[in-house]
Amino acid sequence: MSAFQRRIWLAELIDPEVRNHVPLAWEVAGRLDPGRLRAALGRLVAAHEILRTRFIEDDNGLSVRLREPWLPELEVLDLREAPDGMMDWLDAAVRRPFDLESGQLLRAALGELGDDRQVLLLCLHHLVIDGESVPLLLAELDRHYTTPDSPRPVVQYREFAAFQQRQRDTDAWNTDLLYWESTLRGASPDTPLPVPERPEPNGAFQVSLPAGLLDSLQKVQSERRVSWFMVAATALAVTLHRWAGLDDVTFGSPTANRDEPPFAELLGPCLNTVVLRSRVTSDSTLLDALMQMRDQALDALEHQSAEFDDVVARLKPPRRFGHTPYTNVTLNMNLLDDHAADLDGTRLTPVLDDSLRSNYAKFGLTVTMAQRDGWLIALMAYRGDQLSASHAQELAAEFADVLTRFPQALNEPVVSPGTGRHP
Repeated sequence: MSAFQRRIWLAELIDPEVRNHVPLAWEVAGRLDPGRLRAALGRLVAAHEILRTRFIEDDNGLSVRLREPWLPELEVLDLREAPDGMMDWLDAAVRRPFDLESGQLLRAALGELGDDRQVLLLCLHHLVIDGESVPLLLAELDRHYTTPDSPRPVVQYREFAAFQQRQRDTDAWNTDLLYWESTLRGASPDTPLPVPERPEPNGAFQVSLPAGLLDSLQKVQSERRVSWFMVAATALAVTLHRWAGLDDVTFGSPTANRDEPPFAELLGPCLNTVVLRSRVTSDSTLLDALMQMRDQALDALEHQSAEFDDVVARLKPPRRFGHTPYTNVTLNMNLLDDHAADLDGTRLTPVLDDSLRSNYAKFGLTVTMAQRDGWLIALMAYRGDQLSASHAQELAAEFADVLTRFPQALNEPVVSPGTGRHP
C-alpha cells in the first residue's frame, strides 16, 4: 500500500469515529439506464485492482490483498417528490462504515428526479480514490458504459505503491527530508484554535465570498506571479496570525503525487501532504506574507518526494489525540470544473453540498477552495470538540474579509498590537 493509505487506515484504527469517505454527486441531464450502469460499474471494478483491494489487519500487521471482481449494487431511488433524498442517501452512505477487509469500498445509487433528469450518487473510501482520480473515474465509467467490448490495459495502483517504496533512501528522498527538517525546525506542531467549553457537533458551511472575486485577484496574480491558491493560502495564514496572535503558524495542504507519466491517469489516491509555514514580524505587510507564501508553496512542490509521515517521524513532535501535527488546520483545493463530464451523451454536473462535509471532519479546521464556472467558492468544516460554531463563523468572516480586500490591502500590516483574539 502507499504511505497515504497507511496513514488514513491507521487514523481510523486509532479513532473509529473518523470517516475517510468520499461522497460524490452529479445531476444528470438525460437518461442513464440502471442495468447498463450497474454492468459498467462491474467492469470498472474488474479493470481496476484498487476497487477490489482488501485491507487486512492480522498478526503480521497491516497488508493488502486482491479479491475477485465483484458487481456493485446500484440502488434506484425515486426522488421525484423528494429531491432532498439524494443528500439523505449520501449522508447515510458517509455515516455507515465500510468493511475494509471486504474489498468492496464503493456504493452507488441512481436517483430519478423527473423531467428527464437523474442524479448519480457514489460514495467511495478515500483508500481507493482522491480528487484527482474523479475525472478518470468518470472517463472509465463512460468507456465501460458505451463500449463494453473494448477493454484496454490500465496502470494498476500497486505499481504506484511499489514506485513510491523504491524512492525511499534515494538521494532525492534524503534531500527532501532534510529540507523539511530544516524548514519546520522550531515550528509549533499545533496551530491553536479556541476550544469550546463543551464539545459541540461537527459543522460545515459555505463561506460568503463576493461575486467576481477571481477577477479582482487577477491583477495581483499577474503582477506578483502568484496563483489564486497562493493568495488563498496567504489569506488563511494572515487570518490565523490575527486570530491566534502568533507570529509563526503552520497548516497543511494535500498535493497530487502524479508527476511520473505512468501515473498521470491512475485511479487511486496519489496524495501527499505538505506543510506551509508562515512567519511574520511586527513590520510584515500582507505583500510580505504573500511573497513568503509563494516561495513556501513552490519549495514545497519541489520537495514532496519525502512523505508527510516520514517528515513527522524525523521531527518527532509531541502528539495529541485528535490532532495531526502541523496540519490540524488544512487548506484544500478542489477544482469542481474538472469533475463535470459526459456519459454516453448525458451531461453530468457536480453537486456541491457543504452539509456532507461536517460528517467526516478529520482536522480541527479544514478550508476547501473550489472553482466553478469562474466563481471562487470556499467551504469551512470543523470539529466541534476543537472549535465552536460561533468561533468558526467569526474566523470565516475574517478570512473572507482578507480575501475580499486583498488587492487593496497589500501594504497593510499582518498583525498589530492587540490583534490576537484567542491567544
